[in-house]
Amino acid sequence: MNDWWKRWFRSVLTYLIIAVVTVLLMIYYEQAQTKNYIDDYRRLGGSKVINDISDTYKLIIEQYSNYKLNRELKIKIVDRLKRLSAQLQEVDERINTREVDRRVDFSFVYHDIKLVNLALSDSSKDDIVPVIVLHAMEGLGELKREIIYIRYH
Repeated sequence: MNDWWKRWFRSVLTYLIIAVVTVLLMIYYEQAQTKNYIDDYRRLGGSKVINDISDTYKLIIEQYSNYKLNRELKIKIVDRLKRLSAQLQEVDERINTREVDRRVDFSFVYHDIKLVNLALSDSSKDDIVPVIVLHAMEGLGELKREIIYIRYH
């Protein structure tokens, strides 16, 4: 009877070790995939594009507060935001080609850019431009926090 318990205990211990090693390897693999995902995002210039969008929003607020946000500047800013949105979309498509545990969701950034462009294009919405831009800047801050969270968790 004692010999039977030893064999049973060895078998259970072996299966337990195999299960623990498998779980640890899966966790390591997912972390490595996530690290590569964020590294690709940075390598492809995603963080630079996000910073450029943020700088553009800051420029809008600065020019609006100084009453220098004229029609020509609005057209330049809209063109710049469209170009930056296209660059971000390219980065988004390139990094989301493979399967990753947690992905970065850029959809709200595209939506915010579209709202800012609409507000800048319509002169009747001049009074709500700062509200929309501040909301968009808050969204960029949330995106940066999400990327940091994905990177380190």
